Amino acid sequence: MAEPRGYNYLRQHRAHDVRALLRAWRKAIKGTPFQVATPGKKDGFPLIQVGNGKPSDLPGFYVSTGIHGDEPAPPWGLLEWFLQGGYKPLGNRPILLFPCLNPLGIAENHRVDGKGRDLNRIFDQVKVSPIREVRAAVKGLLFHTAICLHEDYDAQGAYLYDLNRTGSDATGRALLAKATNKRLPIDGRKRIDGRKAKDGVLYRQRLDMRNIPGLPEAVFFYVNKLAERTLTFETPSEFALTDRIDAHRRFLTAAARACC
Repeated sequence: MAEPRGYNYLRQHRAHDVRALLRAWRKAIKGTPFQVATPGKKDGFPLIQVGNGKPSDLPGFYVSTGIHGDEPAPPWGLLEWFLQGGYKPLGNRPILLFPCLNPLGIAENHRVDGKGRDLNRIFDQVKVSPIREVRAAVKGLLFHTAICLHEDYDAQGAYLYDLNRTGSDATGRALLAKATNKRLPIDGRKRIDGRKAKDGVLYRQRLDMRNIPGLPEAVFFYVNKLAERTLTFETPSEFALTDRIDAHRRFLTAAARACC
């Protein structure tokens, strides 16, 4: 994969360079219908929100990354997707992106935030940033697809949590297939994270909240019916960084096209 705009994530130490990431977003939106807002700060860093601000009757497209700081590929994968115009098939749909929910975690390569909290387990804590900012941004909105991008140290390939009420995992399986290749294949385990998986997809139509630790972001979207489909895409963090970044870019490209 050719890295865009001259990025070399390892030699230039860009994988955890939050300020470079934020600067890149402000540059990336120039000449596009998107704007960067800063609804708050998180652990001394600006918390940025990127959106096209389009009012529409069509349900929107939501993506968040960087909620776990030891998962650096998703923020750069989202940026590459944007730089390559991956949002264009979405047309007039409202688009809302949170490129880095835990900037200090990314900068210091820590899963948790500055107070030691796993932000992806406390989406019920409405006063905690960035949960406060995300909940304010999505209030009253409906998304066709809400995507949370992640990585997993134990993964043997890419896999997908697919939360939807259609009764089918066909779309999720198709998206996962388009995001993977020989260099970064689908995780073939029959049980992933203690849950039943089929061809890398962990599909759920109903949730037993008693078996879910805390309140993850994806579950918050699903149980509050903010999205028709909520997807959590995971890449294996022990694989090559550029392959992981490219997998996130390809997954978002496929997901955006599936909205049309």
